[in-house]
Amino acid sequence: MNRVVVCLLILLVLPLPCFAQRSTEPLNFRGIEWDTYYSAIPGMTKQYSRNKKIDIFKKSGDEMAIGDCKLDTLTYEGFNGRIYKVNMTFSSCNPGQVFNMFKQKYGECTSVEDSLDQYIGTWNWKRVKLVFFIDVDSFASEITYTYKITEREYETYLKEKAGAKKDQF
Repeated sequence: MNRVVVCLLILLVLPLPCFAQRSTEPLNFRGIEWDTYYSAIPGMTKQYSRNKKIDIFKKSGDEMAIGDCKLDTLTYEGFNGRIYKVNMTFSSCNPGQVFNMFKQKYGECTSVEDSLDQYIGTWNWKRVKLVFFIDVDSFASEITYTYKITEREYETYLKEKAGAKKDQF
């Protein structure tokens, strides 16, 4: 009986975070939580629309660098007014060094696709997917964060839209 009481006391005294698995999943990008309405983000300016439902934005005052690497572009994508994707490109620095920065921050990739002309490293978490693309010939690179929940909503919209076209006489 005493052992049971002691074990229960130990479990009550230990903080619950001791048992929680730490995740490196990025639940925001530079302080902007995924699925936030772009209208609630100061400095967000719409650049253009794609497919009538996807809006491309830039944010004024955004730091155009990752570490020491200067970014060529940094854009945000929104579906139904909510930010769900971030795209960054760079061509002026060593993509291997930037990739290693991401590995230090997020751990090993969940999948790697390596061919003669491209290298794609993917981190795939429960809610967010991160794809790091390197063109082997030009060393131009693209990094894309995607909030998968909103992306699924967009894919569902596209399927429903395609289905509606097929049903017409």
